[in-house]
Amino acid sequence: MPKYRKKPIVVEAVKLTRSITIETTDGTTKGLPGDYLITDKDGEQYLCERDQFEADYELVKGQIDFKEIIKKSVRVLKTKMYKT
Repeated sequence: MPKYRKKPIVVEAVKLTRSITIETTDGTTKGLPGDYLITDKDGEQYLCERDQFEADYELVKGQIDFKEIIKKSVRVLKTKMYKT
């Protein structure tokens, strides 16, 4: 009998640093610091407890984080501006 593997799903997620409440298709949900706010490919957002998130997801390697590149570039520019 052939074996099948569930297709990987890539999502964006951010670890919460404070409590939030969001409206989802399942109703109102509250997230606590340490939980993750997940945004799927369709833009749907939902919350996931830290332990469950870390068991189910792993960081996608080889991705380019343009926001982080821009932040670093701005820091370098600020440093250069203040030195002159």
